[in-house]
Amino acid sequence: MKNITDLRIVILGSGNVATHLSEALLNAGFSVLQLWKRGEVLRDADVYFIAVSDDAIEEVSKLIPDGKLFAHTSGSVELARGGVFYPLQTFTKNIDVDWGDIPILIENPVGAGFARPGTDFHPRPAGTPASGGYGTDVDPSLCSGQAPRASGFGTDCKSAPAGMLVDIAKKISTNVQMTTPEQRRQLHLSAVFACNFTNHLWTVAEQLLNEKDLSFDLLKPLIYQTVRKIENCSPRDVQTGPGVRGDLKTIARHREMLAVPPPSLRDTPASGGDALPIAECSTNSVGYPPPEGGRGEGIPAEIYEILTKSIQKTHNDSD
Repeated sequence: MKNITDLRIVILGSGNVATHLSEALLNAGFSVLQLWKRGEVLRDADVYFIAVSDDAIEEVSKLIPDGKLFAHTSGSVELARGGVFYPLQTFTKNIDVDWGDIPILIENPVGAGFARPGTDFHPRPAGTPASGGYGTDVDPSLCSGQAPRASGFGTDCKSAPAGMLVDIAKKISTNVQMTTPEQRRQLHLSAVFACNFTNHLWTVAEQLLNEKDLSFDLLKPLIYQTVRKIENCSPRDVQTGPGVRGDLKTIARHREMLAVPPPSLRDTPASGGDALPIAECSTNSVGYPPPEGGRGEGIPAEIYEILTKSIQKTHNDSD
C-alpha cells in the first residue's frame, strides 16, 4: 500500500453522519465500498467506521472480524475494543457541510496508549522511515509479540492503528487531535447544550411566533448576530436580555404570557404543565455573575432535564 487513500473503507450505518462521512472520504480519494445497512452482508475492508445510533454501536461492532481496524463516530460511547473517530459537528442529510475545519477527535484503539491527549501527532509503524509522516516510533512492547506487516501503513501492532485514523482524518479536515474518553464525553455534553438545545429553543421561538402569525425569519438577524458575537468573546460576556439586566417586571410579564406555554414546553418536569421554568432559572437561581464555584446551584442539570423532556415531547408528537 503506497498511499493512505488506497485503504478500502466500509461505513456501518446510513444516517446523517454515515452519509456525510462517506461523501467526505470519497471526495478525498478513498474507496468507500459500502454503507452497510441491517440485513446486508458486510464486505471485507481495511478500515470500518461505525456510524449508527449510540445504543446500537456495541451490537454492530460485534459484526466486525477480529484483527480489523474499526472506530465509531460517537461522542459518548466507550467500547471494550476499537477506536474513536468523532467529528464534532451537526449533520443533516441534503445540507452541505465544510469538512475543512470540523474538529475530528481521535482516540487510540483500546490498548494502544501511545499518544498524549490534546496532541495531533501519531506513531510511525515499526520499520517505517521517519519520512513516512509518522511522528514517533512504535513501542515494540505494545505489539503483543506480533511482527509488523510490510505495508506502508499500519501493522499488526496495537499502537499503529490510531496513526492510520489520524492520517485518514487529516485527508478531510485540518482540525484533528487526540483526546481521552473523558475529554470526548465532556465535549459531547457541551455540544448538546451549544447545538441541540439551542436549536430546540429556536423551535420554541418559532412556535411562539406562529401563534401570532409572525415569521421566524424576523429572528434570523438576531440569531446570526448572537453567533457572530461569540467569535471573539465568551458567551457569558455578551449575554443580554431581561435575565441579565434584572428586569423583573418584564420577566413577570413573560411568565403571564407563558401561562399556557407552547406545546413543546408543556408537561416538563419543573413546570407541572403550567408555566415555562427557564425564566425563573435565569434570574432567581443562575444570577450574573454566578455564585462562587461558577455554575449556580444545580441549574445546568435542571435545564438539561427540562429541555431533554421538551425535545422528546416535540419530536414524539410529530412522529
